[in-house]
Amino acid sequence: MSYPDLAERQYEANRLNARKSTGPRTEAGKNAAKFNARRHGLTGQFYCMSENDEIAYKAFEASILTSLRPEGAYETQLAISITQDQWRLNRSKAVEFNLYGKGHDRHADDTDTDSPNIQTAATMAQTYREDDRTFANIALYETRIHRMIAKNEKRLAELRAEREAAVEKIRQAEAAARHEAELLLRLARMKSDTLAEVGLQSPETLDADRIELNGFVFSAAAITRDINRRNLLEEARFYDRQGWRPDATIFQPRKAA
Repeated sequence: MSYPDLAERQYEANRLNARKSTGPRTEAGKNAAKFNARRHGLTGQFYCMSENDEIAYKAFEASILTSLRPEGAYETQLAISITQDQWRLNRSKAVEFNLYGKGHDRHADDTDTDSPNIQTAATMAQTYREDDRTFANIALYETRIHRMIAKNEKRLAELRAEREAAVEKIRQAEAAARHEAELLLRLARMKSDTLAEVGLQSPETLDADRIELNGFVFSAAAITRDINRRNLLEEARFYDRQGWRPDATIFQPRKAA
């Protein structure tokens, strides 16, 4: 038989097999298979789970993501991995409990005792003795999941620390620029000059409404309010130290902006 004949026969066999692969045909089979294409909203991955499990998982995921507070795509991906592994841990515990439950039914008649506690302990021991390898595999499985969770939690914490450090650096730079802007505003107002006249060059500017300094923009009116508020508080603290006496020494404030 020549190669083309083999290829043709293989093609025909594949075509006939494909006709047989039509999926579930009964109503019960269709209902069972309709959950096979559950797509995760964040990762785009498919998960096969029942409708009730999907509802429970979504609620579980939402609560964990709220606790982890990820920001950005990479942090969110790590948080989802942690969530899924936590779900797998819970599922492995459920499997372990279910195995003991099945063993309790299977060995219910193996022990004759009037104590429910002894009965339960005996059936659990019998179940473990029969399926010790299965329980050992569950423990190994959980250990590996814990390692993955710890690894992802560490990386997520590192990313958060890097992000918070960057935010803090910007915050400190902004605070320093605002302090400089306040000093320059005080100086300009005291001399009744513009910032250019006191030595501040473009692109750093001062006008009636705003101050632009070191890449940050501030409201001149807001800075003025803060200056005046601090001056009032300084005066109030002065009279508080004087006991609020009518004959107290007159407060000599610094020139307000």
